[in-house]
Amino acid sequence: MKQTLLLALCLFICFTSLGQSTGIIKGIVVDSATQAPLSYVTVVISPPDKDEALKTSFTQADGSFEVTGLPLAPYKLILTYVGYKPFSVQVPALEAGKPADLGKLSIASSAKQLQEVEVTAEKLLITQDIDKISYNVEFDPESKTTTALEMLRKVPMLSLDSEDNIQLNGSSSFKVLVNGRNSTLFARSPKDVFRSMPANTIKRIEVITDPPAKYDAEGIGGIINVITHDKPQNGYNGSVYLSQATPDSRFGSANIRAKIGKLGISAYGGSNKFTSPDSYSSFERRDNTSGTTLQQQGQGNNESQYNYINSELSYEIDTLNLLTAKFDLNKSEYESAYLQTVEEFSRGQNRTQAFDRNTYGLGSWGSYEVGLDYQHTFKRNKEQLLTLSYKIGDNSNNSDTDLEFVPTLNYTGPVGTRTQNDGKSIEQTAQVDYVHPIKKHTLEVGAKTILRDNGSDYFYRNYNPETGTYVDVPSLTNEFDYSQDIYAAYTSASLRYKKWGVRAGTRLEQTVVDANFKSSGSVADQDYLNLIPSVTLTRTLKDMASLKLSYTQRIERPSLWYLNPYVNRQNEKAISFGNPKLKAATSHVFSLGHSMFKNGKSLNSTLTHTFTNNAIQSYTTFNPADSVSSTTFDNIGRNNTTTLSINSNATFFKKLSVNLNGSVSYSQLSGNIAGVDLENSGISGNIYSYANYRFEKNWRAGVNLGYYAPRVMLQGESAGQFWNGFSLSKSFLKDEKASISLSVQNPFGKYFTGYSDLSGLNFEQRSEYRYLRRRASIGFNYRFGKLKEDIKRTKRGIKNDDLKSGGGDNGGGGGN
Repeated sequence: MKQTLLLALCLFICFTSLGQSTGIIKGIVVDSATQAPLSYVTVVISPPDKDEALKTSFTQADGSFEVTGLPLAPYKLILTYVGYKPFSVQVPALEAGKPADLGKLSIASSAKQLQEVEVTAEKLLITQDIDKISYNVEFDPESKTTTALEMLRKVPMLSLDSEDNIQLNGSSSFKVLVNGRNSTLFARSPKDVFRSMPANTIKRIEVITDPPAKYDAEGIGGIINVITHDKPQNGYNGSVYLSQATPDSRFGSANIRAKIGKLGISAYGGSNKFTSPDSYSSFERRDNTSGTTLQQQGQGNNESQYNYINSELSYEIDTLNLLTAKFDLNKSEYESAYLQTVEEFSRGQNRTQAFDRNTYGLGSWGSYEVGLDYQHTFKRNKEQLLTLSYKIGDNSNNSDTDLEFVPTLNYTGPVGTRTQNDGKSIEQTAQVDYVHPIKKHTLEVGAKTILRDNGSDYFYRNYNPETGTYVDVPSLTNEFDYSQDIYAAYTSASLRYKKWGVRAGTRLEQTVVDANFKSSGSVADQDYLNLIPSVTLTRTLKDMASLKLSYTQRIERPSLWYLNPYVNRQNEKAISFGNPKLKAATSHVFSLGHSMFKNGKSLNSTLTHTFTNNAIQSYTTFNPADSVSSTTFDNIGRNNTTTLSINSNATFFKKLSVNLNGSVSYSQLSGNIAGVDLENSGISGNIYSYANYRFEKNWRAGVNLGYYAPRVMLQGESAGQFWNGFSLSKSFLKDEKASISLSVQNPFGKYFTGYSDLSGLNFEQRSEYRYLRRRASIGFNYRFGKLKEDIKRTKRGIKNDDLKSGGGDNGGGGGN
């Protein structure tokens, strides 16, 4: 870790010592035939007499680009874009304080790739804007053979622990959006969805650590925005992806994009079957009062099938009015079996009770979502927008579990138990957004309403051997209704003056909760108001570098998972339940960021400090009277965390690209559990390095290495882990439309063994687990179709990112 930080510091000092620059080159790139703007065209700045990349950039959605921090000298500008002839133009010597505006630059479509201008430059994997850092997945050769979850390891500010739980800037409180909008796809378990998605369906992953006021205030860590491929054009194009991995896992996905006149269609879908071979686990808890010990040993396996489809229909009423409709459908099914031995020992290690617990589970979850956006563009300025949005979605979550108990010694409990959960949720959202540009400045205002209606029926039945039937246990059966209504309004202003930029805003949110937990007789009736300010100051420096300072408040609003008081007794020695009295927690986030790019090398660093005084904290207590531990939630946490994140990219010898991504955090945690003050502090972090080499004839080879340090928790810590992998790919056919890829993950270690330690006033416990992590896969990708003109997509839409959800936190009450 020290060597990594020293390397990053050396890169930082090296880059900051580079030369001075004050010039700007800007323009707009359009199709020569249709005059339509072209987005994501590669812009290369080179010396006037050479085809050597000095700086590179990309055009925005409106075709515009702006390259800043250039020394005052003449240049050659080169434009490259797949399916178009390379274009170059000489730029006279730049003048201080006077941007070189090249106006509209028309590039012509080409049926074949011409070699008139050849520039050897790696496309940027990492780019940074005023409020986000982006990882361009489509430029990563490994994206052709790995899952989206593996791609997350490479994204700045993101990390995965030993159980693949995702953290953003050291926090498990984050939100996932798809193309800037909330999606039911990630509502249940983000890591499971990312594991099921082929990486090649994603264009880039954006990390928004300082969300502006237009975003919902929830999520201490920030927002992960998944951008899918969005270039359907006149005609059609698409791709098909197939993959087979060992052990038995199969992926398949397809997408198609088409445009006919004013009508555009975009759709993608996929299916994933994942089989997990036997995993092993152990659990040991010691009662410090009586000296007794509980031990559990088990092994199990599971199989899951995941299917999804996403579609979007866009219709241009005229040049100023646009309609976009969206439809999502997701369905997942799983089956699991787990066999466990449970034993209790006295202080003298004499066995006092023993039995086997065999668990068989079937379940499914699914959702659909329908949305409609209307966007009006004003004549006076194409950036002046009014957007009206509405969507409705439905989620379901069903599970059936059979528990069989086999007595061995002194067991007097039930011989069989059956649990069944039927949960549902209906959500409606309406939103209005208005964007008003004032020269280089922008004013944004908007309002939003979210109406959520949730319900769940959870049945608990014991087997009666005399009648051969399962009989309801009323005290353990749960039924509830839950509604949560949110009303919000925001205003935000972005100001620019020379090299300075300021974005300031505020968001007002009212939350009304009405919950009736019928079985327990509990009622949650809450009505609270949050005013959330945010401000970001940026400064453009020399050599395409920038400095950013920001402050914002974020809130943790408890979702149903945390509020439901139902007691989950599937493990009768370790129960869990929610807390309907939870309140929203407020966090303060300070951030200082720096980024730079020079001669194909980039360095991004961010220093963040976050503190929360009433954080929602999971905690565990132990009752020696019945030897049962209880896990629940409360507003007891106080958390101070300082994190330094660094990402660096460099290209050597024109063919070798290297990426280094890492962070180190110091956390101070405190809380009061059962009247006892607890404190814990420590250092945690992660580091990831990836190297890719481009051979002749379209061959590529890659290697990755990583380490995730143990995570500090209020009552203990979790295990760290190393991982590694290798990949090889070959592109072929005309324009590299087809590719085949091979990869192997963790070839030197077949299994991973991890642990989680937890301690309280009168107990200590350790959970250990082992699972197969060595995997080999082969993938095939084929692109088809021809492109001419981009489909338009509304620039604003609904983004429901307001709930604290299960993004890596410990589970709570059942029946959700």
